[in-house]
Amino acid sequence: MGKVFDISFMISVVPEIISYLPVTLEIAFISGVIALILGFGIALVRYFRIRILSPIAQVYISFIRGTPAMVQLIIAYYGIPIFLRALNEQFSLKLSVNGIPAIVFAIVALSLNSAAFMSETIRSAMLSVDAGQLEACYSVNMTTGQALIRVILPQAFTVALLI
Repeated sequence: MGKVFDISFMISVVPEIISYLPVTLEIAFISGVIALILGFGIALVRYFRIRILSPIAQVYISFIRGTPAMVQLIIAYYGIPIFLRALNEQFSLKLSVNGIPAIVFAIVALSLNSAAFMSETIRSAMLSVDAGQLEACYSVNMTTGQALIRVILPQAFTVALLI
């Protein structure tokens, strides 16, 4: 039986691994920014319990958090072309996935995955702010948006950083 761990092989592949570091950081950064925006929107939907969107967001979060990221990457890479092909056949469209680079599928899948986790973090941070804070904002005639920006989100931001 051969070696289980070969240190010389590990050292020899480090330069090749480092050569792909910029691509990895690009995917992580772009998907992180997209996920933060999506996660914040989903957290707001769940925080305010918007009638139709809140159950949809809850199912999305449960599905995404319950499946591995690798499965989501495979679904994005192989599922999106199948979905576009079905749209082409159904509606006689000319959508093509041949020109889409593989990095786009990775960014989409990782963004959707991270958005589900971030939305729960943001929502729990917003729920940690006492409900009396929002009522106090309403008592001084602030709109909901003003209350969020000026009172709720600054307090929730500090909590979210600690979670």
